[in-house]
Amino acid sequence: MAALPLREEETGWYLYGVVASGADLPAAAGVDPREEVVALAEGPVAGVASRVSLSEFDEAALAERLADAEWLEQKIRAHEQVVEAALEGGAVMPCRFCTVYRDERELRRFLSERGDALADALARVEGLVELGVKAFAAPAPSSGEASRAESGRAYLEARRREQQERQELARSRGEIAAQLHERLLGFAEDSVVLALQSRDVSGREAEMVFNGAYLVADRGRFEDGLAAIARERDDVGLELTGPWPPYNFVPEELSRP
Repeated sequence: MAALPLREEETGWYLYGVVASGADLPAAAGVDPREEVVALAEGPVAGVASRVSLSEFDEAALAERLADAEWLEQKIRAHEQVVEAALEGGAVMPCRFCTVYRDERELRRFLSERGDALADALARVEGLVELGVKAFAAPAPSSGEASRAESGRAYLEARRREQQERQELARSRGEIAAQLHERLLGFAEDSVVLALQSRDVSGREAEMVFNGAYLVADRGRFEDGLAAIARERDDVGLELTGPWPPYNFVPEELSRP
C-alpha cells in the first residue's frame, strides 16, 4: 500500500511590530531562524513578521513553552533583535512578545482595521527613542532599639519610633522620586512612571526608589540633564538604560491582537 503523503506543518504569522509602509527593514533573524522576517504592507503601515510553526507558538502549546527558561530566553532575545533592527530604519510600534496570527489574512485584517491609529502612533514616536532611568538608595540601617528594650512599655515606645522613622523614610523617598521625575520631564517629550523592581529583579543591593521611561528627541540633552542631576544629588544612585524601541508608549488598544 502506498505511503500517505506527509502533512505539511501548519504555520502562522508572528508579528514583532509595525512600521510605516515602505520603511527600510534591516536583516535580522526571527524567532524561527529558518524563516525570513518580512514587511507585510497594508495601507499606510506594514507588519514586521515571520512565519512560525503553530505547533510551537499556538496558544495551547505556549503555556508549556513559556515554562522552558532556555526556550523563553532565546525567543525573547530574537524578538528584541528584530524590533531593534526595525528601529534602525525608522519609527516602530513594538508588539508584545508572542503576538501570533493564525494566517496572513487575519494579520492583514488587524493592520487594515487599525491602520489609521497605528499610523498616528508611529508619527508620534518618529525620531524619538525610549530611555529608562532608575534611582537607587541604600536601605536605612535599623536602630534595633525595640529588640534591646527591657520593658514592655519601652518596647512599644521603641516600635512606635521605628515606625515613624520608616514612614518618614518612605515620604522622603517619594519626594526624591517626584523631584527627579519632574526634572527629567523637562528633557523629554513624554514619560511613564513604572513599577519599582525588587533587588532580585534589578540585580542591585540598593533599594530602587524610582523607575521611569522617557520618550526622547535629543538623547544628548537628556543625558546631560541626567548627569547634572547626578552631580547635585548624593542621596541616590542613577542608572540610565537604552535607547530602546518605545515599548512603554504603545497605545493600549494597539498592544493587543
